[in-house]
Order: sequence, then structure tokens, then C-alpha cells
Amino acid sequence: MIQKIMMRLFVMAALVVGASNTFAHEDYRVIGTVMKYQDSRIEVESKDGNTTSIRLDRQTAITRDTQKVDVTELEVGLSVVVDAYGDSAEDALALEIRIVPPIVNP
Repeated sequence: MIQKIMMRLFVMAALVVGASNTFAHEDYRVIGTVMKYQDSRIEVESKDGNTTSIRLDRQTAITRDTQKVDVTELEVGLSVVVDAYGDSAEDALALEIRIVPPIVNP
């Protein structure tokens, strides 16, 4: 009887913790030009002039034309689309970085 109660409490606690982690992070998409890449961080300037610094890790996927490329392909001046998550834009972690054709202003 006590084991069943303890198991139910454990399952409920796990669900609460899991649910709180699910809602703890926001998704971010940053579109712009690479201004700096250093020490597992990339700075991207959007066309409105805002610069966002985003962390990278070993699991960050980097692609060009749907093909995976090495992190060394990231260079200043490249146009990118960065999908990231975090508690705020300042602490966002890049999940995927897509190198795209240059952004042209009409």
C-alpha cells in the first residue's frame, strides 16, 4: 500500500518537473549576417541593426543547402538563419544554423 502511494507521488513529481522544463524555454529565430564567431558563440546582426549573441555546442547542426557542414564554415559576412532556444535571447543556444544566400535589400 505504501509502495503504491510512493510510486504515485514519484510519478506525479516527475510529471510536474517535466512539464515545468517544457515551458521554461522560448524558441528564437534570428535571421541576419554573421558579425563574429568566437569561443562557441556567434553574433548575428539582423537587417534592423540588432545584434544577437547565440551560444553553440557540439549538437548544433550547421547546414548549407540542406547538407551538413563543419563549424569552420561559419565566417563573418555570411547570411544565416539561426533557430535557438533559451530563457531569453541573451542566453539562447543554437539548435540549427542554416547558411543561406546573401540577404538582398529591395
